[in-house]
Amino acid sequence: MTRAGLVAAIELAIGTLQQVYRNSADESDLYEASLLVLCLDAAQAAGGTVLLTQDGRNPAAALRFRRSPGNVWSGDFTYALVSFPDTQKKLEVHLGVFVVAGRSKVAHECDVAILDHQEAERSRQAAVHPRNSKLVAAIEAKHYSSSPSLGVGRAFLGLAQELGEKNSSLVYPSPSSATLAGLIAKRPSEAYSELLPGTPAAERLRSRLDQAIRNWKDRI
Repeated sequence: MTRAGLVAAIELAIGTLQQVYRNSADESDLYEASLLVLCLDAAQAAGGTVLLTQDGRNPAAALRFRRSPGNVWSGDFTYALVSFPDTQKKLEVHLGVFVVAGRSKVAHECDVAILDHQEAERSRQAAVHPRNSKLVAAIEAKHYSSSPSLGVGRAFLGLAQELGEKNSSLVYPSPSSATLAGLIAKRPSEAYSELLPGTPAAERLRSRLDQAIRNWKDRI
């Protein structure tokens, strides 16, 4: 999908991109934004109502996402706040934020993070990174024209061990090599090749995220 195609798909789904972001975002940035759209589709399928916001209260007039890693508590960037009619629990969906692993205490970038809202509030108020134990899902995006290498797959599996293997997905728009697919298939994490808006891979990931959100809602 071309850059223009990604912009069109994003704006059709969630609204107008801020001009400065639209002009400066590259295809990798826009690919991550299209994955945020997919997360919002999953949240709505799970019964959620989405507010795209920059302050947690008011709708964003135009959408501006991170283009490089940042902290939840810093910057004037758009994120999604998701509420549900049957619970007080809320979710947030962010692009490019750091999450700290409980085991190593190392902060890792999440290209796309679905976070418990209370944890995101804690992060903003105390200026600390959200904890991986409060991640509902994490997506590692690789906007490559050919299959990511086996080294990329190994790096992803290391990241998934830090953030939570069952919560982590590797996605990319290209076909997968047999070696990469075989490597990921042996682990609890998932890989989604040939994933672009509207593809069967996008629907499979949307269904996985829908179920992850439902499971999170049902936890006491």
